[in-house]
Amino acid sequence: MTTHVPDTAALAGVQRELERQLEEQVAVLQELAPFALPSVDPVAFQTAASHRAAVEQITAALNRISAGTYGRCTRCGQQIAPARLEVLPHAAACIGCQSHAEAA
Repeated sequence: MTTHVPDTAALAGVQRELERQLEEQVAVLQELAPFALPSVDPVAFQTAASHRAAVEQITAALNRISAGTYGRCTRCGQQIAPARLEVLPHAAACIGCQSHAEAA
């Protein structure tokens, strides 16, 4: 199995895209904040929870870039398929581990 390590330019592009997504998520959270209480607006509360989870995932991906572990599954250590990272740049797990986690 060949490993695909993103080159520096590609990794910089991924980092910029993740930073852009992070800014978007934070902006939405700030907009929802006044209404995101279960007693005030349950839909806004759930939406905010979803955006907070996305912020955590994106931040973790940026931390993996800084640590030099981006593109490796955090569960098994194998390479995450480049096509998966292209679709979901903040993916922390390979397809196999993610499928196993969702089935559990």
